[in-house]
Amino acid sequence: MTLQNRLRDTSALAGGLFAVLLFASPVLAQDPQTAPQTEEEAQDEASQVEDVIVTGSRIPQNEFTSASPLQVLTTERAEQRGLSDTAQLLQSSTLAAGSPQVNSTISSAFVTDGGPGAATISLRGLGANRTLVLLNGRRAGPAGTRGGVSAFDLNVIPQSAINRVDVLKDGASSIYGSDAVAGVVNLITERARDGGEMSAFASLPFEQGGEQYNVAGSWGKTFDRGYLNISGDYYLQEKLAAGERDYLVCRNQFLFEPGTSNRTDRVDPRTGQPQCTDLAFGQVFVYGANFSGRPGRFQFDYDGNLGQFIPTRPTNPAVSARYPNAPAGFFLVNYDAASRAVTNNLSDFALEESIIPETERYTAFVEGAYELGGGVEAYAELLLNRRESRTDSYRQFWNYTYTADFLDFYYGPGAGGDPVTGFTGLNILSATPVTDHFDQSQTVDYARVVLGLRGEIGGGGFLDGWQWDVFGQYSRSDGEYTSDVILQDAVDSTSFKTASCVGTNLPVSGRPCIDVDFTNPEFLRGNLTQAERGFLFDNETGNTIYEQTYLEGSLAGNLFDLPAGPLGVAVGFHVRRDEIVDTPGAVTLADNSWGLSGGGITEGTEETKEVYAELAVPLLADLPYVQRLDLSLSGRYTDTETSGDASTYKIGLNWAISDTIRIRATHGTSFRAPALFELYLADQTSFVGQRNVDPCLNLDLRVADGTLQTSDPIYVNCRNPAGPGGGVAGDFTGGIVSAEVVTGGGLGVLEPETSKATVIGVVLTPPDSNLSLALDYFEIKIEDQVDVLGAGGILAACYLSETFPTDPICDQFDRDPTLGGSIVQIRDSFLNIAEQNNRGLDFTARWFGDFSWGTLTLDSQTTWTLETNQSTFADFSTDFRGDVGNPELVGNLNAIIDRGPWTAFWGFDWIGGQDNRPDRVRNGRSQFQTIEGRVGLLKAEAEFTGFHSVSLAYETEGGGWAGGWKVSGGVANLFDELPPAASSAAVGTQGNSILSSQYQEAYYGRRAFVRLAKSF
Repeated sequence: MTLQNRLRDTSALAGGLFAVLLFASPVLAQDPQTAPQTEEEAQDEASQVEDVIVTGSRIPQNEFTSASPLQVLTTERAEQRGLSDTAQLLQSSTLAAGSPQVNSTISSAFVTDGGPGAATISLRGLGANRTLVLLNGRRAGPAGTRGGVSAFDLNVIPQSAINRVDVLKDGASSIYGSDAVAGVVNLITERARDGGEMSAFASLPFEQGGEQYNVAGSWGKTFDRGYLNISGDYYLQEKLAAGERDYLVCRNQFLFEPGTSNRTDRVDPRTGQPQCTDLAFGQVFVYGANFSGRPGRFQFDYDGNLGQFIPTRPTNPAVSARYPNAPAGFFLVNYDAASRAVTNNLSDFALEESIIPETERYTAFVEGAYELGGGVEAYAELLLNRRESRTDSYRQFWNYTYTADFLDFYYGPGAGGDPVTGFTGLNILSATPVTDHFDQSQTVDYARVVLGLRGEIGGGGFLDGWQWDVFGQYSRSDGEYTSDVILQDAVDSTSFKTASCVGTNLPVSGRPCIDVDFTNPEFLRGNLTQAERGFLFDNETGNTIYEQTYLEGSLAGNLFDLPAGPLGVAVGFHVRRDEIVDTPGAVTLADNSWGLSGGGITEGTEETKEVYAELAVPLLADLPYVQRLDLSLSGRYTDTETSGDASTYKIGLNWAISDTIRIRATHGTSFRAPALFELYLADQTSFVGQRNVDPCLNLDLRVADGTLQTSDPIYVNCRNPAGPGGGVAGDFTGGIVSAEVVTGGGLGVLEPETSKATVIGVVLTPPDSNLSLALDYFEIKIEDQVDVLGAGGILAACYLSETFPTDPICDQFDRDPTLGGSIVQIRDSFLNIAEQNNRGLDFTARWFGDFSWGTLTLDSQTTWTLETNQSTFADFSTDFRGDVGNPELVGNLNAIIDRGPWTAFWGFDWIGGQDNRPDRVRNGRSQFQTIEGRVGLLKAEAEFTGFHSVSLAYETEGGGWAGGWKVSGGVANLFDELPPAASSAAVGTQGNSILSSQYQEAYYGRRAFVRLAKSF
């Protein structure tokens, strides 16, 4: 075999040259710059192509006869849509858009595996841990920060280095090993080029914020005995702040008069607009001497106009007597309709909160091969990447303070040596300031090197013509993560003080203690003095190192000829070692971070040994109704150090009835050993305030202000005396006891996940029609899924359970009746839940036609999810299908016109409607809220949403500086489609906009993009 053929064909490694037109996504199977082929032309070309390794099999075979269901994504299409980021390219595909994904927005807003700023891919919504990512056909090591690193971070490889992405749409553990449960994503880079290219890209939203810039360069040279490719990439994502889009700030109640579009929100009389309900600031909560709750709280009048709308305190003497006297400038709010309407819930800090964080990436990628002689070729890859990201955020924090009168009454006159707050009365205060000291930053350095030998056996013996490949891979992710923290011992020193602390040192941080008045108006709004900031605040840096080393070898070829064709065989081995060491910052290690969990060092290793075999059996050929019938069989034995061993298999059938109709089917099992962090997460004991996790607080007050109904499951179950701790009183406020949360890895307890996947599909290519249609049914069932529910999730699952109070999840926490029902411990370690099921349909269509004015190509992909069901325990299941974030239907429609050097593109990506109302009804939760006597209907659904993109490209021909230029530009989200709005009581929102990965394009708003490239 010539070197040029080997470069094209033997990259077992890389997957096929183009998509399998008949079995996958015919849409992107072809270079859009080449003239479309008829089916006959494609088959003629296929007959002339040597056998290659295609994604989904390790046996050299003709790519046009592969039975693997593939979808192919090209960077050419991404450029036409104005995308320059690998994560955006993958997550916008129909295989991912139908379920929540982790992108930089989501990983910065929530705690996710890989840490803030990470971006991963989760096929079918089954989780990034269950989607195997390959780089040029080889497993790529994880990257990220914090102890939850386990999946490949898409920040590592820039889109400019990728030629295309093959997405295998069924389970493939028997072929590729652990983690290939939902499918396989194979990122395939450019290779064997002669010459180079420089390019620059910019994406500019019409409104400021969220700009993207990319500069990339590549060069390659093919020699007589080898090739060398070098590429570099710089990428900058500017921060998009919440205040830069009016639909991302000022969360309202977002309620409607039943049967109309009239809003019934509470209106803030100071603005005449629906009240913002984001995060209260500048307020002092009030409790009775026995810690009984009070609806009213004191708010400082920063603008000097509260007196125009409410009195300083209640005019009813009986109500006023329940509250202390306050210093001048404080008004009592939230005790009746008028005072609730003027509570301050939108701090200036909220405007600076990162929606899309600032991210910078630097990447270098080198690959090459050299023919040593004797049919042996050496090859290598080197990938170096650095990601720097930063997230700006804000938060509340609070303490508990005695008034001077309280101290004098309980401890005797003059007992209060604490600085006088100015509040008097027999009350306990909880001042709740807001601060922007809650930023995070990450620097992740990633290195990956591959060294291998491959070749073809000659000599005319039994193995003549067989291909072999042996390679080793080493990857290392070294991430530092810096976080702003509030010191627990500093806040504790200000709570329940009976004397000044000056002259003492804090017990954990060792800082000299100072007296801090949390009720100071400037302190409450976040304007702390330098001394106060230096006393209460700190920052810390943790480090995560994840290393993956493995050796793999394979041998593949044709064993002998059968009547219908050669019997293909592949055998191989894989030996891998994974190691993680996550060392949190000093404050977290000391469990001294207020409001956040403490943590230990997560450290552990896993060793995996695997052998595998695969057969490609041609059963029949050239018979009536059987143009070709092929059987594929694969099996793998996996032995892990921590989770035992397992065997997996896969059976595939590929039946070409004629040139027009082809039927394919696969069925197989997969295996996933628990990730290192799921096994080795250090045993941690942290404390969390009752306010943060307990859904049963202030039940009566919530009923009174209309945010809770007495028929809601939360109210009914919390009050149920058969529930944990004998039920919860309606006036229970949570007291002063923090709940202990015990977390840890499941080493010795967790079982491996197992799964079964079935795919059945039909492909139609009517003759002389230029039309290709493909329909696939998929069904995946995972058993013993490994998961952690979170402290708040455990309580919510218990009190919303249809089998409350006997649901086993209610045994994962303890309430102490002697402490008024306070939660004393929550057990939240990793566990095997019952199962997860996912099934649905994938539809692909493609048509092209030649006209006098050019070539028109139309293509479309649609995924219809029929079931997304997860059973936390055997008798407790939830179907997320159709819930917000899990649309039943997603799809796209694209049109391309090629006319000489010009290419015009129009694309429409759409997300079907979603609705949380059925779940609320099923769980007995009301669709309404009563606000000051007005009944308001919650908006708990997301309407159909679509994003149009258009672009135009021109490419010059010829040599020299005049040739090789390509300029393209366009507009994404052409009609400035906004994210759907919803009620925050029913759906997670940012402002009134639904916060979900499907709507990333809408957060930017309408944006223009331009790309300039020069080949040489």
